Amino acid sequence: WLVKKIEEKIDYLEQNGPDESTLSGMVFATDDEGEEGKTSSPKKKLTREQIVENSLLLMLAGSETSASTLTNALLCLGLHPDKWDKLVQEQRLMQAKYGEDVLTRETLDKECPYLDAVIRETMRIKPLSSGAPRTLRATKVVDGVQIPKGWGVNWNVLLTHELDPITYKEDGSHMKVTTGFAPERWLDETTRPTTDFIPMGAGPRYCLGSTLAYTEMKCFLAVLARKIDYFSLVGDNSKGEIEWKRMSIIPKPEDGVPIMAVSSSSSSSSSSAVVDVESENPIAAVRAL
Repeated sequence: WLVKKIEEKIDYLEQNGPDESTLSGMVFATDDEGEEGKTSSPKKKLTREQIVENSLLLMLAGSETSASTLTNALLCLGLHPDKWDKLVQEQRLMQAKYGEDVLTRETLDKECPYLDAVIRETMRIKPLSSGAPRTLRATKVVDGVQIPKGWGVNWNVLLTHELDPITYKEDGSHMKVTTGFAPERWLDETTRPTTDFIPMGAGPRYCLGSTLAYTEMKCFLAVLARKIDYFSLVGDNSKGEIEWKRMSIIPKPEDGVPIMAVSSSSSSSSSSAVVDVESENPIAAVRAL
């Protein structure tokens, strides 16, 4: 369905000319120097297949993953208010040290360990539900089973996280948002997950957008923690009765995560609002507060 919509848009652009969309930029983009650096040669353009593949990458990997992770982070923090309190206190210290509105990547990365731990713990429990396909270049034997050269294999992020020897519990409670969410584990080398933590992949195909994704999510939660003192979950989510969306790159609640938030203020001017942080854009939800 997505491919069909992308191709329809490509057809429209080719018939009507460029507009200001990202897709238009890909359709009409050309190399500055043409083939092999020869300025007189025809300038190369992206093929339709390349445009479709890049569009899918931007839509699926570039936006939904971060938004879904933030949605799940608020779910976990709402189910564990003590964790939210720690996040708020960390941001209060940052404000006291640097000023109310100062927020830099350096301070987020180096002086907000609990913020980083919250994001990592969310991705540990609710990463990609599967992994990515690969084709074997040589025959391999795994646990006594031979997999022939040329066969497709799929590595699974969720199962890899589940079986991490540092965090593993036989009853599976370490992978549940109600019982397993413990950002503190990331602050101690003895409890910190091993290299089996791979929400962004690993090796030469490690996610190119990981730095941007981490920065976006840190900014979102840091700003939210500065804007509201506390929040509570609304509806069945508050009871831990969560119905997970079936068709989603990263599992998330079927009906989003509605919250009742109280703005940050010790005076009578504080206010509250109900926001659904999945049905709305998460950044817009913060601005609404």
